[in-house]
Amino acid sequence: EKHRGEATLLASKLSDTLVDSVNAGVAEAFQTQKVVEQEARSLQAQAAKFSKQTQQWMGCIGAFDQALKELGDFENYVRTLEWEIQTVSDALERAATAGPPEGENQ
Repeated sequence: EKHRGEATLLASKLSDTLVDSVNAGVAEAFQTQKVVEQEARSLQAQAAKFSKQTQQWMGCIGAFDQALKELGDFENYVRTLEWEIQTVSDALERAATAGPPEGENQ
């Protein structure tokens, strides 16, 4: 009877130790899960912030690209205008050096 009581007590202690061991593992897994979830929320927030910044950069780059195109268009317009002015200037110089057309009296 004495050995039976000791065996029951030891079995109870063993059972408590095993339960504590399992509970410790479960508690650790639960804590790890909480940390992972917190980090996931943090990463999600950072990804949203990064996405917003990326959209802003894309808007800026689009506006810059448009400005460069407009600048190129203006530059082309100025070159065309310069060429036309030079053509008129050359024609006027030729007319001035050639004198009055034949058959015209002054």
